[in-house]
Amino acid sequence: MKYNLDYIAHNNKLRVVNPKLKILYTFLTLIISLFSKNIFVPLIAFLVSSYLIIFRARVPVKIYLYLLLPTIAFALFNLIFMSFWYGKIVIFKIFFITFKLEGLKQGILIFFRILGGVSTMLFLALTTPIIELFYVLRRYLPKEFIDIALMMYKFIFDLLDTFLTMKNAQETRLGYKDVKTSYKSLGMLMSNLFIRTYEKSEKIYISMASRGYDGDIRILTELPNLKLKNLFIVLLFEFLLALLALTLPPLL
Repeated sequence: MKYNLDYIAHNNKLRVVNPKLKILYTFLTLIISLFSKNIFVPLIAFLVSSYLIIFRARVPVKIYLYLLLPTIAFALFNLIFMSFWYGKIVIFKIFFITFKLEGLKQGILIFFRILGGVSTMLFLALTTPIIELFYVLRRYLPKEFIDIALMMYKFIFDLLDTFLTMKNAQETRLGYKDVKTSYKSLGMLMSNLFIRTYEKSEKIYISMASRGYDGDIRILTELPNLKLKNLFIVLLFEFLLALLALTLPPLL
């Protein structure tokens, strides 16, 4: 991908929307979609989230599909597997594989639940910077949990950056010219990667301590204003979605 998720989260058209509103939309839509017994509720969640990502946030379609296609492949595999594994009523056979009605219905329902849930989570990931998520969650969760998550998030990128730097250095020295050399280079890379990353983390801790770090990470950010109009629209949508989930008949 040309841009990483963090770059997209900071440079999309919904960046100016209050993160509390986006978290509220994501949480309620995800819960309603997962507990719905009908495929139309998660399908609506998928369509609305996709619309917000592509047409309102203006995230490139290629990036969205790049993130969504592995989920679709997994959901299709689950659908096929459940079709010949679950239930008693046989609808047809292909050689020694028997497809059953109950499994097909459950597989279709789970397929749309996965689709709706992942697209909703992608909406939050692609439109909200992680620092704003931590800032909001810090008010509702223990600060120790948020501090650990924040440090994990930073060191994941440090680990990735160290890996790419070392791998590029090996490639410029023909470290992957053949299979034997590739295995040797990969072994050297993995043996030194965590050592280099650990040393880097120690330097970061020393620099934080020298600047007055006392075990409490202070997140400084300014959230956009929460507009009552947008809050009303989200609550109305969630109410209608929940109403559909309660009134529509199960499955298909």
